Amino acid sequence: MPPQPAPEASYLDAVDELSRANPAPAEDAGALDDVTFVRQARRKAFWRRPLVRATLGLAACALLVALTLQIAVQERDRIAVAQPALKPLLQQLCEPLKCTVGPPRQIEAVVIDGSTFSKLRGDAYRLSFTLRNQAATDIAMPAIELTLTDGQDQPVVRRVLSPADLGTPSATLAAGADWTGNFAMSVSGNGLGRVAGYRVLAFYP
Repeated sequence: MPPQPAPEASYLDAVDELSRANPAPAEDAGALDDVTFVRQARRKAFWRRPLVRATLGLAACALLVALTLQIAVQERDRIAVAQPALKPLLQQLCEPLKCTVGPPRQIEAVVIDGSTFSKLRGDAYRLSFTLRNQAATDIAMPAIELTLTDGQDQPVVRRVLSPADLGTPSATLAAGADWTGNFAMSVSGNGLGRVAGYRVLAFYP
């Protein structure tokens, strides 16, 4: 049995044939166009046209590809670790975007496992701390923020230490590994006498 036309299309064809056989005055034709169910039927018939459907399909595919590329760029480091075979492709994708593919940044996996801030002599101090990577994969080495506080726990001196400042041997912290860092610094100024404590925070700039 041949396929039956959609009810709306059949109705519109019948209306068009009747209009050609019996031309109506302009005001009657306008009234017909204003009928709600006629407008709805014509609107549905328009969206069912093959060209319209093909255009919508291409637009949906283009949006899906754009979304996939955006996710790949944002999560490139994690993807490269999970799927090493994709790393060359991600590097090629990053070239025109001026980005790089490196170890993933998972600050939630970094734990500061003990720290000390001790005086050496004069205004010289030493910060010692141990970083632990609790993740099952290698991660990027974080920076350290050292904040010296007064008796009310208000900041007096704040210093940001990059991995280069800390002399880390690698840009990554191995899965499940510990790394102990030491940093000697000079602390001077009017606020030094108010220092009563310190805070150490790991973060990614």
